Amino acid sequence: MRHAIGDTYFLMIRALRETVRQPALEIGNVFIPIFFFAVTVGAIGNSAARAFGVDNYTGFQMPIAVLQGVAGAAGVAGIGTVTDIERGYFDKLLLTPAARISLAMGRLAADGVRICLLSAFILVVGIVFGSGLESGPLGAVVLVAMAGSFGLAYSGIGMALALKTGSAQAAQLGFLIFFPLLFLSPAFAPKEFFAPWLEFLATINPVTYIVEGMRSLVLEGWDAAALGKAFASIVAMGAFTMTLVLLGLRSRTA
Repeated sequence: MRHAIGDTYFLMIRALRETVRQPALEIGNVFIPIFFFAVTVGAIGNSAARAFGVDNYTGFQMPIAVLQGVAGAAGVAGIGTVTDIERGYFDKLLLTPAARISLAMGRLAADGVRICLLSAFILVVGIVFGSGLESGPLGAVVLVAMAGSFGLAYSGIGMALALKTGSAQAAQLGFLIFFPLLFLSPAFAPKEFFAPWLEFLATINPVTYIVEGMRSLVLEGWDAAALGKAFASIVAMGAFTMTLVLLGLRSRTA
């Protein structure tokens, strides 16, 4: 176990160095969420109190901006793995004593770190725009940790596809899957205002509980029930995606 953790750490550092060498790749992951955040708040913010009973629509939307950033950043592990496979570096790693699980977890951990940094930046921008943060500094830490852990879990989809197919196009499907999940959650209005069929889909959507957990930190303070459901959703998704990663890794290393 200690051997695998050490190997994961060094492969994570390698993946993070790749990001440092190409910082321009992160511009879209920052710009797009902030752009849609500003446009959505500007278009709906003034009428949200009358339409939805949401007085602080800036705070209501800020978790959506964070999750959009997560979606953009969560595909790097899969794409990086495909690059390693195409260049033959992945096969070279298989010849080393490195623990097999670390070949996947190193890049996934790097995605988690990148997402935490990105989420912290978006959170600061949201606070500057007036979102507020009722849970205070500790709440900011919890929100960023929630985003990072969700991003790590979600990155498993792209990683599993990368290991199974060795295709960059397949690895990018993880990014596309996220947006139906986001827009089937209460992204723009409380789900109580949804049509019955849409409210049902939002209720069974795990992203709904992550959104609501983050919103509770921003708008309400500390809501143990909302946070518990959010972290339970992240754990359940992580268990599912890491199982896919292990299956993909087995097929790649068999």
